[in-house]
Formats: sequence, C-alpha cells, structure tokens
Amino acid sequence: MMSSVPGPDKKTKLLVYTIEECPVCGQKTKRAFAVGDYVTKDSSKCPKCSNVTRVSLVYAEGVKPSS
Repeated sequence: MMSSVPGPDKKTKLLVYTIEECPVCGQKTKRAFAVGDYVTKDSSKCPKCSNVTRVSLVYAEGVKPSS
C-alpha cells in the first residue's frame, strides 16, 4: 500500500530535534538530537525547577538549502 504522505525531496535536508519535558513543572526544552535519545529517556536537569527531565518527542524538520 502506498503512503499518501509525500516524502522529502532530494534537495531537502532534515534536521532532527529532541524535546525534553519536566514531569514536575511541565517545562519543555528543544535541543538538537543526540545519538542514543529515545522517548521516555531520563535526560538533563530542568532549568526551571532542577528536577530530571524526560525525552517526550524526537522529530525532524525539513530545511531547504539556500540558492
């Protein structure tokens, strides 16, 4: 079965990001993906309340090269 979602064209570069979320205060932080990141992984300290954050999302954004 073919997917109805178009794939990235060959000129689009993908940048991968990780969203960390604090389970105590709800603070969310976006950072560059690091090898070994996965959803539910304990991560860094929250900048707001100093509790341990968890990875809540890993995703990619397309960036078109400038001509």
